[in-house]
Amino acid sequence: MSFYLVRLEPDGNGGMRDVPIPDFGPYDKGSEAAKFAKTLTEQRGYKVQPRRMAQAPDWRARQQERLASGALKALPAAWDLEPIKDHFAHLCPRDSSKIAFTEGDEHGTIDRTTSLNPGRYITRFYEAEGKIPDDHRRKLIAAIDPNGEIFYAFSPEEIVHVYKTGPGSCMDGKHTFEGMDPHWPTEPYGAGDLAVAYTKNADGRIQSRCLCWPEKKIFGRCYGDIQRMIAAMQAEGYTYVYGDSIRFPDGAKLLKIEHPERRWEYVMPYFDDIEMVILKGDYFETYKGTLADLPLGTKYIACGGSAGRSLLYQYCPKMRGGQPAHTFKFVHGVNQEWSQKAWETHTFTCSGSGNRYANEFRVMMATPGISWGHDYFAEHGEHCTITKKNHPKIEMVQKGDRRMHSSVEWRFDADGKELPAKQIREIEAEKMKAFYPERFTAKDLYPDGLTLRDLVEAKPWHRGMVTANSPGRSDFVGVDLARHGDRAVTVQHRIRGRNAEWMIVDDPAADRPDLSERQQQEMNRYMADLVDRQLQEQMMRPFVRTMPDLDSNR
Repeated sequence: MSFYLVRLEPDGNGGMRDVPIPDFGPYDKGSEAAKFAKTLTEQRGYKVQPRRMAQAPDWRARQQERLASGALKALPAAWDLEPIKDHFAHLCPRDSSKIAFTEGDEHGTIDRTTSLNPGRYITRFYEAEGKIPDDHRRKLIAAIDPNGEIFYAFSPEEIVHVYKTGPGSCMDGKHTFEGMDPHWPTEPYGAGDLAVAYTKNADGRIQSRCLCWPEKKIFGRCYGDIQRMIAAMQAEGYTYVYGDSIRFPDGAKLLKIEHPERRWEYVMPYFDDIEMVILKGDYFETYKGTLADLPLGTKYIACGGSAGRSLLYQYCPKMRGGQPAHTFKFVHGVNQEWSQKAWETHTFTCSGSGNRYANEFRVMMATPGISWGHDYFAEHGEHCTITKKNHPKIEMVQKGDRRMHSSVEWRFDADGKELPAKQIREIEAEKMKAFYPERFTAKDLYPDGLTLRDLVEAKPWHRGMVTANSPGRSDFVGVDLARHGDRAVTVQHRIRGRNAEWMIVDDPAADRPDLSERQQQEMNRYMADLVDRQLQEQMMRPFVRTMPDLDSNR
């Protein structure tokens, strides 16, 4: 058995009547009710006493009499829904834009009412078995609260009108967006999934708005009369999702509108409630994740910003960040698209196929400055165990059971066995005599002396060898000279730590029309192999010296 509190008031006939106190109780125990009654009597200066619920007078008759007398203001005639039994619904005395009603016997006994926005009252008590049509719902709400009626803009034109003429923001009609005519930044919202909910004041002007997703029953940041808008949307059954870490979920479409004047850019509004939108062919779609979560190659826009436009971006897996999508290029090896910066810094061009590869897939070929991609080398290249270098497969030959580069095949017999050292030296001597029939000294060619700068500036370079960035540096320590006809041949050596490099400053093959292309290639390969093998003994000799007598060195 429960108890409630009443205050005693004169009834005008010399007696006293009980007036329920709605703000306190009911109480399960009489002692508890008596305690609060004594406290209230002392605080308020009038007599308060507890009563048993079972002995309470008929509260329904009391409410009915109040409605009939006008003490409670009944709902307007436009509210044409069947009244809920025992609710005795009426306009809230404290806020006429809300509906007050009695929730149950105990509340009725103590004269307590509950107030709700008309939209929420409809949702809670009239839509359990089906939604009331939107037009009818709006009329019902407007009958109670003309300013609380919610309208929805779905089309691009309607949405633009709401933003231009509604509450102030960076997307309103007071702003200009140069070069964007005939478009407005908020047009992309009008793809069909999202809508802009808004309310009007008594003069018909838009007083508040928010972006919403009707299918998901969610809405975001409100502008204008914020509290009224939030209350109205919640009354409609929507969930408020605006906050630092709360964003619209994936899947809502936005229109794809190219900027009329700015290449690579798209019309896009400032985002309050959307993390980013990703490109899905002919439209954009909301995405709630992070850049690192995006599938590789996905193009996105994080926000149009206050300028109402944005470049299309893409996540670069190499740079680990977003870069303008139009700068991306395909990279072989990793089989990914990388941004321009990553492409320039971390890739190379395969000299064989012309494709661009990630640096970790580089295969250095025997010819200095030539690199191949790993898969191109696997198909067209081969490693020579004799030269310890990588060569084109077409330049490799078979000697017995051994594979070797054609530049060193002369050192082996038909069974793949290396020739005796003496025989190799004799063959080398014959080759040198064929290539360089006349020997000379540096003084013969340069009576006034020879410097490295003379060689760098006066002689054409061949074969893409290393270049001398600082002529005269101490690490250039070897120069060999020879003559073919009236032209000089120069082989230059450079030492860096334990590594040695060389280049041909002047190539006699350029002056040998009597040689076939195959003979010229053979001569070049022989020169490369000869210099590699003799470099160690030559590199410590003076900078300007006489070309050694190779025959005497054997």
